[in-house]
Amino acid sequence: MGLTGTSEASRDAVMVLPGIMGSELVEAESGRVLWGLGDARWYARAWTTGTSLVGLRVTDEERQGRTGRIVATRLLRFPAFAPVLRGFEPYTPLVAGIRRVMAHADAVAEFPYDWRLPVELHAKRLAVAAEKHLNAWRAHPSGSRQARLVLVAHSMGGLVARYFTHVLGAGAEVRTVITLGTPYHGSVKAVQILSTGRGAPLPLPRRRLRALATTLPGLYDLLPSYRCVDEGASARRLTAGDIVGIGADGELAISALAARERLLAATAGPYTRPLVGVEQRTAQSLTFRDGIAEGQYHVCEDGDDGTLDRVDRRGDGTVYRDSAWLGGAEPVHLPQTHGAISGTAETLAHVRAILTERRLGPPLGAAAIALEAPDVVAAGKPFDVAIDLQTDPAAVSLQVTSAQTTQVLLRPRLLPRDNTLSAQIAVPAPGLYRLAAKVGGFSPVTQLVLAVRAEDLADA
Repeated sequence: MGLTGTSEASRDAVMVLPGIMGSELVEAESGRVLWGLGDARWYARAWTTGTSLVGLRVTDEERQGRTGRIVATRLLRFPAFAPVLRGFEPYTPLVAGIRRVMAHADAVAEFPYDWRLPVELHAKRLAVAAEKHLNAWRAHPSGSRQARLVLVAHSMGGLVARYFTHVLGAGAEVRTVITLGTPYHGSVKAVQILSTGRGAPLPLPRRRLRALATTLPGLYDLLPSYRCVDEGASARRLTAGDIVGIGADGELAISALAARERLLAATAGPYTRPLVGVEQRTAQSLTFRDGIAEGQYHVCEDGDDGTLDRVDRRGDGTVYRDSAWLGGAEPVHLPQTHGAISGTAETLAHVRAILTERRLGPPLGAAAIALEAPDVVAAGKPFDVAIDLQTDPAAVSLQVTSAQTTQVLLRPRLLPRDNTLSAQIAVPAPGLYRLAAKVGGFSPVTQLVLAVRAEDLADA
């Protein structure tokens, strides 16, 4: 149902773009779902046995442009999980919430894409899909001939949108681009994922991720392009040589870093409105040692005395706050984790306000609350959770739910320690769980945690 006749209704055409790992992927020949299944237990098996991930590796034929073996069918409908990158919440609430302020549900289209492949490829396909959607909406009984496009993009989807509008020059029909936690300048987590871990063996789930990620051009498109390598007395940008040094693919790194330069150099295009995640503990720079890329929780800035200042700018847990911002665009900040930022009530209110051009109101979300927990844990064994806060500790609560059923399993007791609250938690069985820290009437800050059998976490 649309909202025809209401003053709230927008008559533009909207396209929703997900982030990396945010589209369901299906094997074209067999119809088998390779990513995005509704069974949360699948992720525990996939990241420990590895057999379910083999089909996702990019082949030589796909690198040469012969794609179609795998198709993206729709945006995530169920929670998903990957080590290091952690959890990915479904996009159903975002799409449904946008439709409620449109002249008709048909004004909103999803743009799923094969996130394994390069951003440039998706941008070219977006150009075709966007023209088709806009023309269809303009001809729709509830549509408008004056309608333009609004792109709502989470994470990597914002890079696709930016490449489409600014590099390909296809933004003439785009009114605005709304990005949610987009790593315009990359994320050091991409480098950490590609690191071999020589001398410090990686836990099994992370080794499975690395074996997959080193083949994915889409993952290399997230490499950081700012001055992120901390060398003690100085700092510099990442190079393809650094990527080769950690045992990953130099050719893919060269291609990705060149594409990022094109994306950031282009200035002509529609206005972008970035929503930036803040307050979460986020790796912002890197040090290299013995083939290992270690994330550091600071960014390197030039001090007045010629030395380096190391400043913790934080972010959404994956993208540090300044990486999600573009010069000339006024950011809006939300204290939330990367995988959950697209689904909160505050984000939806922000997107709908832009679509209907109402005032955006006060800053989004609670003043300052950060959730820190492991990405992968052993079922049945305690693990620590910390909540950083600048509010009344008595107002903060924590609960643990099943990511699949949302059934509340635990309400851990929070103990004060300096400026943090801490709890020790054990989840009963392998599976995917959601931690939710809440203060006041705001949406909780959430993170997905994967629990696996203790023996599956052991180093090989």
